[in-house]
Amino acid sequence: MTTDATNPPEGRYAELAQKAIEALSTSHPNQPEHLRFGAAVLTRSGAVYAASVFWSATGTLSLHAEHAALSHAACHGERDVVAVACASTEDPAGALPCHPCGLCKQLIYESAMISKIDIDVVMASRNGELVVKKISEMVPYPWPA
Repeated sequence: MTTDATNPPEGRYAELAQKAIEALSTSHPNQPEHLRFGAAVLTRSGAVYAASVFWSATGTLSLHAEHAALSHAACHGERDVVAVACASTEDPAGALPCHPCGLCKQLIYESAMISKIDIDVVMASRNGELVVKKISEMVPYPWPA
C-alpha cells in the first residue's frame, strides 16, 4: 500500500481530530454519555467527512463511528481515504486517545486494500493528544479482503 506523497495529510491531523471530537455530540441519543464515539475521515481530494456512533439497544445493530464516517465519504464518491481520526468519551478526563475496535480496524484495512493507500489512523484524546499509526501497523494479520 502507498500513501499519496503529493498531498501529505499530517498537517491536517489536528483538524481531523477536532471534527471527530465535534461528532461526539451527535451520537445517537440512546447512547450513554460515557460511551460516545466520533470519527472523521480525510480523503485524497482533501474533503473531510465526520460521523458518530448510532447506538442500538441490541449492541450488534450499532453502527460504529468509523463505519459511519467511511460510509459517509463513500456515499459522496470519496473512496480514497488517507486518514481516519477517532475520539470517544470513554475516559472521563479526556486524556486517553481513542483506539478503534477490531471491527473498525478491519474495515479501515479493507478500505486501504481497495484504494492502495496505507491509511493513517489518528487516535485522539479530547485534551488534544494525537497518536498516529498506519493501518498496516495496527492490523498485522487481517481477515483476508
